[in-house]
Amino acid sequence: MFVHDTIKIMYTRMGYLPNYPYYLISDTEMFNAFTAEGGFFDTFYPCPCEDLREAYNLLKEYIYSEIQKHIDDETYELADWIYSYMHMSTITYQSDMLDIDYLNTMANVDCLDGVPQFTVDTAEACLDVSTKWIKKQPSRSGRPPTVFGEPHVIKSLRLDEANVLVELEGS
Repeated sequence: MFVHDTIKIMYTRMGYLPNYPYYLISDTEMFNAFTAEGGFFDTFYPCPCEDLREAYNLLKEYIYSEIQKHIDDETYELADWIYSYMHMSTITYQSDMLDIDYLNTMANVDCLDGVPQFTVDTAEACLDVSTKWIKKQPSRSGRPPTVFGEPHVIKSLRLDEANVLVELEGS
């Protein structure tokens, strides 16, 4: 898979995988680099605070269980949003400052000292938006909400800003 190749190349350049050509690295090695204690996920997606630990752990455990299902059965497809974590497309502490600023602006989170930062307030806003978004989805995949700036959080904030989403009374 092309997405696996790009992730392998990225992880090799970052030092999470050995310096071999990507085609000599197995998918299992790539997934292990992502899920290992102190690995890619732990480094780039740390828990924002103790108050959000439960939501964070649910997310992490769900991602890891989905990856294990794929490792056990290669025909089991991972959701695109899981690949967004693996490919650093989800906004977090180490994301580009412009992306963090955009997320904070959309979520109405004030920046400390005028410098865009992914803060606990940002994580709480993401969790709130994500929880609402997932509840509205017709398919109940069991996926937990996120405390990071996943694509569905950004999409929901954009739609909200454009007044496209209309809340039904009583919901």
